[in-house]
Amino acid sequence: MELFESAILALRSFLDGFDRKKSWTANPFPSWPCGGQKSIVMKEGLGLELGCPDLESVACLMWTENLAKVADGRITLVGPDFPESIDQSLPFGKVVLAGVEGFTDENAYSRHRAMDLIRYDLDLEGFMIRAVSQYMKEWCRISRKAIKQGFSARILASSLLGLFRREPYVKSVEVIIMTSSASDVMHLKEVIEPAGKIVAAMNRMYTETDYDCEKCDYRDVCDDAAELKRMREHLKNTAARGVHG
Repeated sequence: MELFESAILALRSFLDGFDRKKSWTANPFPSWPCGGQKSIVMKEGLGLELGCPDLESVACLMWTENLAKVADGRITLVGPDFPESIDQSLPFGKVVLAGVEGFTDENAYSRHRAMDLIRYDLDLEGFMIRAVSQYMKEWCRISRKAIKQGFSARILASSLLGLFRREPYVKSVEVIIMTSSASDVMHLKEVIEPAGKIVAAMNRMYTETDYDCEKCDYRDVCDDAAELKRMREHLKNTAARGVHG
């Protein structure tokens, strides 16, 4: 199942345009202490804010069953790292690419939702996700103490990768973080907007009981994605079986 193939290709092309980017291999055992479900970062102890409402923010999860399209364990940072930016607010872009297996019309949505919720399981001392107002936005805070102790993009991404790898159907994971400028993050948002529309279409299919395509705001999205059409037909048939017996 390949819902995000064109969006992943567009993302790769976009990232190729940046000469100054850092790349690491994820630390499989990041040593950062836990925050104790959950770490709270108050304003008086704030060391860095990422993607606050006054700045650009975008967060996206995309997956593929073509494992060659995901550089497993790679972390890419475009822009300044967290320790370089103490007492600042930065725009924030974060994209997780997951190489998966066994996705079907029946389970793709539930597995996507499970992976999307993984970010809330991050338990890192001095780090908190303050708000996710809607899909494709993320607002985070990092304490001044954590920044001074070296909390970095690599630590954050490594911890996130570790959580993804707990899922048996996830075979590879890659994380891209962008803090360079509001215009860069805005451009990133435009590049991955088609992925957001696909997720919005899935959300609608699974949260509403009206399967009338003529009335759907995402009809054009489904028209371009055969997989979404199959998922809709599966839901429609399942609902019909439920009604008739």
